[in-house]
Amino acid sequence: MAVLQLRSALTPEERQLRQKLILRDSLALLSLFAIVIVLFFITLALFHSFSVHRQELAQRWLRRGENALHAGQPLVAIDALRSALAYAPDDENMQIELAEALAAAGRTEEAVAYFNTLLDARPGNGMINLQLARLAEKQGDEAEALDHYQAALDGTWEGDGYIRRREVRLELAQYLIDRKHYDRARNQLLIAAGNAPDDINIEMQVAGLLESAQDPANALHLYKKALQHRPVRLMALQGAARTAYALNRFLEAKEYLERALNHADFEKEPAEVQAQFRNMLSDADHILLLYPGPELNVRARAERILGNKKIAQERLAACLSTKSVVPPALQNLADRWQQLPARVRLLQLEQDPELEQTIVQLVYQTEQVTSQQCGSPTGDDALLLKIAQAPEAVEQQ
Repeated sequence: MAVLQLRSALTPEERQLRQKLILRDSLALLSLFAIVIVLFFITLALFHSFSVHRQELAQRWLRRGENALHAGQPLVAIDALRSALAYAPDDENMQIELAEALAAAGRTEEAVAYFNTLLDARPGNGMINLQLARLAEKQGDEAEALDHYQAALDGTWEGDGYIRRREVRLELAQYLIDRKHYDRARNQLLIAAGNAPDDINIEMQVAGLLESAQDPANALHLYKKALQHRPVRLMALQGAARTAYALNRFLEAKEYLERALNHADFEKEPAEVQAQFRNMLSDADHILLLYPGPELNVRARAERILGNKKIAQERLAACLSTKSVVPPALQNLADRWQQLPARVRLLQLEQDPELEQTIVQLVYQTEQVTSQQCGSPTGDDALLLKIAQAPEAVEQQ
């Protein structure tokens, strides 16, 4: 007990010294904490500064790469984009742009490998599938290209997905047209047309592709929609005229051709284009003068039929004269003409609708068969052949 009491009893001086030691140790500890905190913020600031600098460098190299790519310098773009990725290795957009640069540089296999790696990380990405479709097209792999186009249509897009899918569909349609898969192209274009907004530029684009896909009927429908917009565009009138003419709807084509020729911008067209549309109008006018339409009075219709009969018989005679051995199809035509009265008069035609119809059909068949046996006709025969291909469409509107 005496020993414990001696140890616990401190003199005032010892007590004061002890308090000083505790205070000194506390201050030292606090100083260490303060230093650690200061060092932490300095390190954080340096790291932030370094990160910002890395981002700035990445963006700087990215801009250089994009500018080079737009300037048609893909090799320069590749180097710049690789430098950008060194500072931002996880930036997927930069990776996509590098793959695009590789493709633009003709390094197709590298680009395909790069895009496939990206696709593994982002399955279903629309943009990556579109790029792979284009690369497969360059490699001539049609099946692969079509698979990736479809995947791009079904895939995900970042913003404006509706617009991007329509653009992909139109690109796919052009690809199918280039390979003469017209039915499949038409299907894609009709989907695009059905989903498109009331926008004249889209209507004109789809209509032009439908023309290329050998679908003048649906193209004409879209050109007519485009003509509802104001001001009326010359290209819409020209497209409507072409497609109506292709459909043998010559009365309708005449209307659009006249409007096109009177349009303020028509004289700005190249001389060969102006000549093409003027010739189409001349032919349409002439066809309408040859066509024995049901709206004509009996006399006028009979006069046209007799005139067409003369043209067709002369064509048949000229065709027969070139043959040393008469083909059965030509002989059959000649026999049928022989079965008609030797001389048909206007009054006779006016009073005999059955004879009138027989001659009309013989005229059309003569032009069709002689074009097959003796080559493409010219002049009035060529115009009668156009009528023969779809006589019911001539005056359709």
